[in-house]
Amino acid sequence: MRIPGIEMICLIDREGSFRMRSELSHWWRSFLGIGDEARRTALDILRERYVDESEHAKTFTQHARQMHYPQFRETLLHIAAEETDHAALLAKKITDLGGKLPDVPGERASTEKSSWQHLLKDLSEEGHCAGELMEQVWAVATDYPDIAMLLEQISKDEKKHRGEIREMLMRSDAFAGSLA
Repeated sequence: MRIPGIEMICLIDREGSFRMRSELSHWWRSFLGIGDEARRTALDILRERYVDESEHAKTFTQHARQMHYPQFRETLLHIAAEETDHAALLAKKITDLGGKLPDVPGERASTEKSSWQHLLKDLSEEGHCAGELMEQVWAVATDYPDIAMLLEQISKDEKKHRGEIREMLMRSDAFAGSLA
């Protein structure tokens, strides 16, 4: 007797059980009527977020190296580590959906001259991503609730990062207090 989907469980390929679960998941999604359009949308969002989080991690690391205050350097390195963790979680979701990881551009030369300008740029970048994240959560929530939960967690972390950067800005310059 042959049961649809079971033959997928018995497949053994180079990627082992990880791939088998992905194949089985794809079969179930097809069976339940979750189409390729939803999958493509989810993959596009995941890839965009992956590139953004990877670039942010590089930027925070670069800014931390140029930071004069050791406590600010530590905070930026901690934020960079969280951004790297986000990228790793996004990469796993991309591969779970059978997608390929996008290329991440190399480090860009910084045009800011002072630590304060670096922090201001970091705050702006984190703020820009906040709006995009909530739109992306809504775009995948119905078909991929696990991805929506991941994006919500990233959004919470980005909010925390903005608070930490805002605090560093206020502590580094008395004038910055008026910006909060």
